[in-house]
Amino acid sequence: MPAVLRLYSSRPMREWRSLLTAPMLPFWPKADGSEVGMTEQDDNLPEGWSHRRHTGDLVIENGGGRVFADLKRHAPADPRQAGNPPGPADLSPLLPGGRFIPREPALVLYAGAEASLAHFCHTLLPRFFSLDRFGLPPATLLMTSLRMGRMRPFQDAISDGLFRPRPVELFRPATAIRVKQLDDIVIPLDSPDALGPMQAKVASLYGPFAAGGPPVLVLERSAHRLPAATAAFERTAPGFRFGEVTVLDPALLPFNRLVKAVAAASMLIAPRVTGEAAIATLVPSPDRQTLLLDL
Repeated sequence: MPAVLRLYSSRPMREWRSLLTAPMLPFWPKADGSEVGMTEQDDNLPEGWSHRRHTGDLVIENGGGRVFADLKRHAPADPRQAGNPPGPADLSPLLPGGRFIPREPALVLYAGAEASLAHFCHTLLPRFFSLDRFGLPPATLLMTSLRMGRMRPFQDAISDGLFRPRPVELFRPATAIRVKQLDDIVIPLDSPDALGPMQAKVASLYGPFAAGGPPVLVLERSAHRLPAATAAFERTAPGFRFGEVTVLDPALLPFNRLVKAVAAASMLIAPRVTGEAAIATLVPSPDRQTLLLDL
């Protein structure tokens, strides 16, 4: 029996448990709403912004940031904006022997199934830089998916201090966060009230920026996608030479160098479908052209 217990509690077993529980989500008991208190926060917000506070015996699962009340599925009235679609559910902490970490208060910053430069720049960062406008205290725990946390831009941004002084924490496999208060926010992701503070922090941290740099192609997974990107560029911009373009792979370049190169570039080139051009929202420039490629 002791050997079985050790195997059951080992990290590989916990991770396999997490993977095997995702198909259970559609059959999981649903809360009827009486277990959760919900209040609209009067924050004098811009149009299109909303702030709801949920209270009760709440659990946030680490796979997709789903909320459970008294261990039953609870769906907030507003669709969550912390990544759509959410990541696969990890229900293993809700089973007997599950692990809970008590934290207060909390907000799911990003828990989407996809993690990319586009999601980082277009979703996570605008949400983060809207928090002051909501009046959320600096101690609010901001939860982010492990998949996003493994990305180099995210890791470098943490090291560079882009998120200071707010704590950003990654969901942990086979654990869940237990809270009595959970804030849920929705913003227009292109709102100047969110982009302005974001751009100001990026400029203060990584600037000043040069000008007149070469055209840059921002391309994730460049080792596999560069031939297709080159062919698409030659079709789309026959008057330019690809040899004059600097290729930037976010996974291979420090985030500060990526930001500086894009800020200085005379042209930003990126695939249309995967959205790497979203990095332009961090360093806007009226002189920079944008070319989107159909790979």
